[in-house]
Amino acid sequence: MSAEQVSDTKDDQNTGLSARAQRNQRSIREDGTFNIENKGMPLFRPDDIYLGLLTMPWWKFSLIVISFYVILNSLFAAIYYAIGIDHLTNIEGTTQWEKLLEAFFFSAQSLTTVGYGRVAPVGITTSSVAAIESLLGLLGFALATGLLFGRFSKATAKIVHSTNMLISPFKEGTGLMFRIANMRETQLVEVEVIVTLSKITVEKGREVRRFYQLNLERNKITMFPMAWTVVHPIDETSLLYGLTHEEIKYDDMEFLIYFKGYDETFSQNVHHRISYRADDIVWGARFIVNYELQSNGPTIHYLNKVSDYELTDLPVISIENEKDRKQLVQ
Repeated sequence: MSAEQVSDTKDDQNTGLSARAQRNQRSIREDGTFNIENKGMPLFRPDDIYLGLLTMPWWKFSLIVISFYVILNSLFAAIYYAIGIDHLTNIEGTTQWEKLLEAFFFSAQSLTTVGYGRVAPVGITTSSVAAIESLLGLLGFALATGLLFGRFSKATAKIVHSTNMLISPFKEGTGLMFRIANMRETQLVEVEVIVTLSKITVEKGREVRRFYQLNLERNKITMFPMAWTVVHPIDETSLLYGLTHEEIKYDDMEFLIYFKGYDETFSQNVHHRISYRADDIVWGARFIVNYELQSNGPTIHYLNKVSDYELTDLPVISIENEKDRKQLVQ
């Protein structure tokens, strides 16, 4: 690509990311979240509690539910104990600790509305506390059930991607490529990928970050049963045409990948984001086939080989292309 063509390339303004130049920092983290931390927000945000409970890891959600259950039962057990254990029938504990434990288990039976019947409240005060606890138990378990349903029914993409991007032989030239695959048993259709190049340029004597959407050999596929190698042809129209690894690294290039597909199981769109930097690019390599055909059986698809590649020779740049490259660098 000539210098005039580079200057005429349209800047992609749809990323939502800042144009202020900052080197050696990813825009998208490895987990697909944006490398942004919001400050200046209120310490207590009730509207975000539900969102947090839906999106937090399972171990953290389980720990919160169990902790809330134990703390609430302990609180009501302490209330029953403070009112007086003699206001609960058929308490068999002899020591104060055993009586407190029986109050705790009675609280658990009231909170879950199980009510085995051996221990029962006596008096208006104790019965009122048990009634309030039963109401809180019904509301609490309804909320927990709704959260569980929301977590299970929330469609999320589980996309495995190659560890590296490769500069590989492609048609009569070279191409920048990476590979993705669906790790879930569910079927994804109408899958689309957008690759945006983030690079630092110098404008009016200062560095700014610009974003350019790269052309792809194919940016959309109807079905996604196996790994898909996404290819950006490095031809005369490419911003990468004739660049070396050092030049890509100097411009602090980052490749932002946005994935979108329709999940047939959940009947919802799913999304995924990844990014690669210059150090993630391997020059002169090609992906190894990660599937095996069988004559009398299904095709074996190896998801653990999505990142596997082998080294290969790249086409030699012609003299005319080398001149264009020097003009571009200058």
